[in-house]
Amino acid sequence: MTKEECLNKIESLVVYDTVKNNGAVTLFKRVITDDSVRARADFFSALIAIAEENGYSGAIFTKHLMTLMLKNKNAFTLACENGRSVEGSTLYEEAKKEIEAIKEIAAFAQEEFKNEIIVDYIPINKETDVRYALVENFTIDDITSFHRKYGCGDVALYRSFRFDSENKRLWGVAHPDGVTFDDLIGYRSQIDQLIYNTEAFLEGYPANNVLLVGARGTGKSSCVKALVNKYFEQGLRLLEITKEQIALLPDILAVIRPRGRKFIIFTDDLSFDESEIEYKYMKSLLEGGSEGKPDNVLFYATSNRRHLIQENWKDRGNGGITDSKEVHTADNMNEKLSLSDRFGITITFSKPTPDEYIEIVKGVAKRKGLDVDEQLLKTEAMKWEIRQKGMSGRTAGQFVNYMLRKVQK
Repeated sequence: MTKEECLNKIESLVVYDTVKNNGAVTLFKRVITDDSVRARADFFSALIAIAEENGYSGAIFTKHLMTLMLKNKNAFTLACENGRSVEGSTLYEEAKKEIEAIKEIAAFAQEEFKNEIIVDYIPINKETDVRYALVENFTIDDITSFHRKYGCGDVALYRSFRFDSENKRLWGVAHPDGVTFDDLIGYRSQIDQLIYNTEAFLEGYPANNVLLVGARGTGKSSCVKALVNKYFEQGLRLLEITKEQIALLPDILAVIRPRGRKFIIFTDDLSFDESEIEYKYMKSLLEGGSEGKPDNVLFYATSNRRHLIQENWKDRGNGGITDSKEVHTADNMNEKLSLSDRFGITITFSKPTPDEYIEIVKGVAKRKGLDVDEQLLKTEAMKWEIRQKGMSGRTAGQFVNYMLRKVQK
């Protein structure tokens, strides 16, 4: 292949048109048209930065092209994500042709730079993501299978997301919390209930929105985050939003609705003051307002209090004294309590008893390799919780971390 033919193949991409506008690909095109020392240096520098950030080894431009394909959200990859039959369609044939073209572009680059560092690169930290191995050969069947299993765009490569309010898009979390259920000690019945509901959701059965309530540090949010680490390959994704973003739920659902993955929209430490009205947006969606909740979405939230909206004495009537602006006191109170009722399941995480707290401490100590006398561990753990913030899984973990450093001194 000549340089001109390579450039034409890049510019002819239609299904994968965003590939040709990528920064590194643009620098590659510049090398083809202007093979100067500066052009090569700029291209190599950009690739090395990408390789070190992602842990690419070997022919790193080939790896980069492959990643661009996997992350590409287009009509073909979105159809695959949603499990549609694409074989034999015009779109499938065009995608097949372009995948072959990208393979040829990668082969041309490897030959063109065969004596350069970007062809046999060894990064400081190598990537270990097994998903890349599934499409090493760039076949249409492998690419199709990949998108059917993992999805497309950032949804294929990330398990946890935030919402970019300004640009109305999902933002993948590069380093999410890796907590697993094996890390969580105690609360087995609560965890089993959460898992049962989530598995029903993933398997297409009716499932409920979930409110996890209880004392601080009992592992409520960790349980939710452990779900996506357990069920990522089954198609589960986690989108964590702030309380302030609840008003953006229509925009958020518009982004998620057409996706072929299941999303838990998660809000941590959810509660509302009397003056805040964001809860009305959530209540409307939970109870099926004018814009229904998509089938691929559930809402999970944690809170330190069962009733999410702050009450005050005027809501209860205060012995017959009411605010003149709020005549229907009972109606106002019911309005404030109704949001909690819209969650089909409420799971309570009670503060552990002293015996349960010690069992959590012992479990965390064993997992982290803390080897001390059991009676000393118990005594010091009880002293620690008195000095800190009470008995909880979080307190237990903080105590074990303290002891690990203490015994190593």
